Amino acid sequence: MKRMLKGIVRGIGYALEGYKAAFLTDKHFMINLLLSLAGTSASLLLLEGLEALVVSFINYLVLVLELVNTAIESAVDTATTEFHPSAKVAKDVSAAAVLTAGLFALVVDIMFLIPKLMEFLRF
Repeated sequence: MKRMLKGIVRGIGYALEGYKAAFLTDKHFMINLLLSLAGTSASLLLLEGLEALVVSFINYLVLVLELVNTAIESAVDTATTEFHPSAKVAKDVSAAAVLTAGLFALVVDIMFLIPKLMEFLRF
């Protein structure tokens, strides 16, 4: 049991190192983190129940994909320092996944939050 607990704690430590690496090496992670926090905060203030959950989920999905994108880019950069068409595809496709999720999150945020914000501000 004690050994298992040490493994769990070690795994959490590795995950925290991953967050640190993302903060230090990926400016897009910080931007997406701030946007996700803003969207989630707004959803918690303006929405209820399932709507708040959906908006929060979509916003944090973008963060997850940004972390995966950072991992893929780092792995590709480690594998080769020369230009390789497959390396470019891997990096471009992982970036496209983040962009796709980010655009979808923006649409979801607008659909759910703008009407509630206008209602809140009495427009």
